[in-house]
Amino acid sequence: MISIRTRLSLWLSALVIISTFVAIVIFESMLRQAFHDSIIARLEEDLQQVLVAITFEDGEISIDNSQLSSFYKPVYSGRYYQLNVDDIELRSRSLWDQRLDVRPLTKGQTRVWQTKGPQNHDIQLLSIGISSKTANIQTTLTVAQDLSIGRQVFTQVYGTKLGVNLAMLVAMVCGIFIVLRQSFKPISAMQQALIRLREGEITSLDINKIPPELAPIAQTYNELLQYASKQMERSRNNLGNLSHGLKTPLAVMQQQVETLALKDPDSAIALQKQLDQIHKMIERKLAAARITGDMLPAAQMQLPKDLLDLTQTLDKVHQAKQVICQFEIPDTIPRLPIHREDGMELIGNLLDNAYKWANSQVSINVINKGDNIEFIIEDNGPGVPNDELSLLTGRGKRLDEAIMGHGLGLSIVKDIAEQYEIKLAFDRSHALGGLKISLLFKKQ
Repeated sequence: MISIRTRLSLWLSALVIISTFVAIVIFESMLRQAFHDSIIARLEEDLQQVLVAITFEDGEISIDNSQLSSFYKPVYSGRYYQLNVDDIELRSRSLWDQRLDVRPLTKGQTRVWQTKGPQNHDIQLLSIGISSKTANIQTTLTVAQDLSIGRQVFTQVYGTKLGVNLAMLVAMVCGIFIVLRQSFKPISAMQQALIRLREGEITSLDINKIPPELAPIAQTYNELLQYASKQMERSRNNLGNLSHGLKTPLAVMQQQVETLALKDPDSAIALQKQLDQIHKMIERKLAAARITGDMLPAAQMQLPKDLLDLTQTLDKVHQAKQVICQFEIPDTIPRLPIHREDGMELIGNLLDNAYKWANSQVSINVINKGDNIEFIIEDNGPGVPNDELSLLTGRGKRLDEAIMGHGLGLSIVKDIAEQYEIKLAFDRSHALGGLKISLLFKKQ
């Protein structure tokens, strides 16, 4: 779907282009009409001037050239006149050996037209029919002007105007794109703020940095975040209260089962299994509530900041071993899709085990794999024998129960991994020779 900014840019650009071309056409029409009117006005002046120079004496007609403009003297000057009296033609010197094809007119009749003239140039002509009562003469006077020079001026003026209009059109179109880009910058800034909010860099939108038109949306979004957070917190508290409320009845039932075990061991064992299942169900639901209760991006585990905090703590705990921890975390992965507290507990337990068994080196690699993020912890310790690696992935196993001496409660790690649908895998490290632990996170 086309964005609003692109749609506005296209519509406004189209409007400006159409308006500019309409204005150019109208201007060209007006300029051409003004050019034509000016030519006709000049011909009317020339006509009046020639009429004044015409004299009738003794039945003959003549033109006094001394009263005429000097434009009529140079050959093909572009200004012409011609007086037709029966078969006689009185022409201006500028016509030289050319003649104007004139149609006879009656007294007072006028005619305006264009035709080809000297040197095959277009000329504008104006004719009028005149007569003399005393001389009983009927004549037709015609004045003409070459249009080539005027058209050159017209072309220059129109071309200059056209160039200016096209330059202004380009400037206006560019201005539309620039203005719309600047106008939509606050929306882009708000989009970036939402991305930062999603990534956990901020916890709410800053209303002071958002334009008034968008401020209500941002305010509503902040209120929605607060409401969702309170609802999640309320759900967590309710589940916690429920858990505490069930502890006393469960403790009483546990005592009754222990008493029952003296009389009816089989029934006691069956009831004990049911109680154990209730305990596990309660713990699982509480863990789920804790994990999903506050998964706003700001609560996610940040990389490498939180890992540095973990390693600094472990460096102090295991300072006698002087373990070196190396990181390889790309800048494109600023956080892990897991609640910070759960991530610190999950990775903290795994790192503590790596520090405990490492001889001198621990490495942490974070790899971007399409829709997943792989988190790898390796150490250069003795590792776990291949035939015992399968025990680590057994459901409900604890590492300190499966392999004595490791001291890591694997059930805690597995519970958290299960809630977040994290794939947990153990293998031998080919790079360092010790244990390799892989966590595969799904991107949100």
